[in-house]
Amino acid sequence: MISKEEAEEKLLKIFYDVKLDHHYKKKPTHTNINMFEETKNSNRLGHYYKIEDDELVIAMWANSYEHGIPYIASKMAKDSAKHYRKDFFSKHMNLFVLSHLIIPIITMSVGLLTYQDFPPIAIIINILGSCTLIYFIILAFKWKKRTLIRLKELFKNTGIVLSEEKSRKYLKLDFLDGGALSFMQGIIFLISIMSWAVFI
Repeated sequence: MISKEEAEEKLLKIFYDVKLDHHYKKKPTHTNINMFEETKNSNRLGHYYKIEDDELVIAMWANSYEHGIPYIASKMAKDSAKHYRKDFFSKHMNLFVLSHLIIPIITMSVGLLTYQDFPPIAIIINILGSCTLIYFIILAFKWKKRTLIRLKELFKNTGIVLSEEKSRKYLKLDFLDGGALSFMQGIIFLISIMSWAVFI
């Protein structure tokens, strides 16, 4: 088991190893775990980090400081991948979040409303909506893949050992995999099926 001070040193090193200082344009000189709540429930893992002046402020909910480090590190790896300047796809994740639900819903709903009066236009609209949905799904997979690569690079540099299964578990908690979003995605696929079924 490592102490709070050792955990703070490791987390500061991780912050720089993953090059988040380039994104935040700040260079914290020390870390402060200002909130720690012990929990045995692995499903209640939580975290946040922020930079205040020259301090990296961290909060974690975990079994121990050692247990919480990979979780916060995965958050840093995700943010690093998201803002990785050489990765074309990672720059467009905000667009993905805003558009991968809205655009298909709008286009396919319009397709459903116009298929009786303007079948050719409805087909074109459906194709656009379907292509948009497929594009953003590919974009999300590429972002997740890039993040896993970044996570492996990060842990390799810091000496933290984390299995592929654990990596995916930690990352899943950080990605847009919530129940509300999954429900919306289900609605989109239902609309997509309906928008094409009317032509059969």
